[in-house]
Amino acid sequence: MNEFARHSPRHWESDSHIRVPTQPSQILLWLTDATGRTEFLSPSWSRFTGLERSELIADCWAKVVHPDDLAGLLGAFKRAASDNQGFRRHVWLRRRDGIYCGMAFESLPRLAPTGETVGFTGFCLDLSPALHALPGANPADHRIAELLKQIRLPATVVDLNGELIFFNQPFLDLIDEPPREAISRPFFGHYAEAISEPPAERLRKIADTSPHAFECTVRDTAGKSHLMLWHVTALRDESGQVTCSVLIGEDITAQREKEESLLLTQRVFETTDEAMVITDAKAQIISVNQAFTRLTGYTREEALGRNPRVLQSGRHDKAFYDAMWRSLAEIGHWQGDIWDLRKDGTVYPKFLSISTLRDSAGTPTHYCGIFYDITERKTFEDKLERLAHYDVLTGIPNRSLLFDRLELATAEAMHSGGKAAVLFIDLDRFKHINDSLGHAAGDQVLREAAARICSTIRRNDTAARLGGDEFAIVLPDLAEPAHAALVAEKIIERMNVPFVIDGVEVTVSTSIGISLFPADHHQPDQLLELADQAMYQVKARGANGYQFCNALGITPPPDTLPD
Repeated sequence: MNEFARHSPRHWESDSHIRVPTQPSQILLWLTDATGRTEFLSPSWSRFTGLERSELIADCWAKVVHPDDLAGLLGAFKRAASDNQGFRRHVWLRRRDGIYCGMAFESLPRLAPTGETVGFTGFCLDLSPALHALPGANPADHRIAELLKQIRLPATVVDLNGELIFFNQPFLDLIDEPPREAISRPFFGHYAEAISEPPAERLRKIADTSPHAFECTVRDTAGKSHLMLWHVTALRDESGQVTCSVLIGEDITAQREKEESLLLTQRVFETTDEAMVITDAKAQIISVNQAFTRLTGYTREEALGRNPRVLQSGRHDKAFYDAMWRSLAEIGHWQGDIWDLRKDGTVYPKFLSISTLRDSAGTPTHYCGIFYDITERKTFEDKLERLAHYDVLTGIPNRSLLFDRLELATAEAMHSGGKAAVLFIDLDRFKHINDSLGHAAGDQVLREAAARICSTIRRNDTAARLGGDEFAIVLPDLAEPAHAALVAEKIIERMNVPFVIDGVEVTVSTSIGISLFPADHHQPDQLLELADQAMYQVKARGANGYQFCNALGITPPPDTLPD
């Protein structure tokens, strides 16, 4: 049996003479802030590095950590601060003679009363006294094993055949096997999977290279996979021949999953059809995706650093944006339709959803906006709106929209103490035109009649086709009843001008009834009914005229409004 294997864990239980090499020079104590910036270094740092602590305190890690390890170490500080957890790693630190030595790097978080990480406390355990043995030392030196037993990272020693000849408890926890099952098993092929080259080639590299690191998957007995980063140091005998290698591992499964999740998020961000924009807390753009560029016309370079207000079209007032920001502050979200401006000056409608991103203290740190063009939807909605509220034949409002406008006119008149009027219009002898000339000719008369009626009214008045040959007009903000009579006279005059249908002159007269708000009634539907009754009184006496309902002594139904 290999001499090192003789001192494997199953033989150590009776070795009471073993001691851990914990001389001060081998333990480097440190304190940092939450970002990993050093605030305190023990005197052993000066002995180890040959530098004064005052030289190290500002940027210790940049001066002593191997360049290949530095980014990973700083990233570990950042992740640990975010998760309020400690971490452990294997790193290579530069010794005073310029040689990089393997170190067990341990850290614990220092937490504020609020639970937030304010810094870290930790130490570096120098592995060099064992891993770089002095002349005369050999792999059987149980100091190596004792040192590896003290670190919390999985560690194992493999011989040149790749078989396990030592492992610490964290390694056993990783593979989830008892010591007697693990000893002398091959590391590659049995525990390590998914390596990028044949095991034989990996063994040669372990023997030939130090320091060295590689990734592989380790599967425990339950079938659970762990992605591990193994740091390798070859051990040599007094003649300089490599006899075995120490492997110290980091479980980077969660880190790799987080990296892959971030990459997936980035791919989604860049490939989604919805435009996305992210701003900082001051609403300055820090990121946009390709869909943003396609939709707005602004390149990424043009957008970064600008405020999204560059997209405002001017169609929304200050109150609109105040309500938006109030919603973001109070509930952390706002969404709705908005009209914005492209770089080329085109105004277009879009659906916009904005979310507030906050830190652990609840302070807003970023805003994320997602939007897409809804021009087609708006066009479709406009078509539906016209179908629902406009007459298909004449293009003017229908009964539904007329009633909405009448309700609005009476409500505003009641609020201001003003007046309004309703004109009910019927075309005389229209049935004769339909019967004699056909429905196509009748439709042409209706379209022309609608145009003539609309030409007599103001922009804020509403003319509508109720159905058949019946029309109505709502006159809001009526100064005097005489104005309603004037409109009726204009309509009668213009309708008396003959219609020319396919070269044939057609004469149509008009009967008009008029009701007034609030003199005749307060209810919109009753005002329309009273005007209808007045119109029939005109027809009864020969048509081609107008009549106010109150002049006929028509008794309106009881007013349902409260006193």
